[in-house]
Amino acid sequence: MAIVVLPYNHTLQRFWSGESRPDAIYKINLYSAFTFNAAATTKAQAEVGCTQIATAFGYVQDAKTLTGVVVTQSGNDCYFDADDVSWTASGGNISATHALVFNDSGLNDPPVLSIDFDGTAAAPDGAPFQIIWNAAGIITVETT
Repeated sequence: MAIVVLPYNHTLQRFWSGESRPDAIYKINLYSAFTFNAAATTKAQAEVGCTQIATAFGYVQDAKTLTGVVVTQSGNDCYFDADDVSWTASGGNISATHALVFNDSGLNDPPVLSIDFDGTAAAPDGAPFQIIWNAAGIITVETT
């Protein structure tokens, strides 16, 4: 499975300008259907035509906050990382095809990253549904 992490058109500019900071509240949601719109500047725009999975089986909509967030910017380079994310399936399976990271402390909850699982990822009852980020960070942009 090739997982693809895509920033929104405004994401890098928000990192470079300091609008996206490590002390902001970043949340992550799971979806069963998602259409990536790189031009979306609000969570509401990013979710048009999308289906967030229901609050059930250990998943709660709009509740998972990223921890250990690191945002660094130096010149034209930026780096975004956080601790791995996990939900424990309870009473049923957790299944999703997509995730959305958004800045919950920003005006209109601007989307930050779209994560495409390249198919359905699932955790059976009693198992963790995990997103394990790359050791090099969720996103690193180096420009020359």
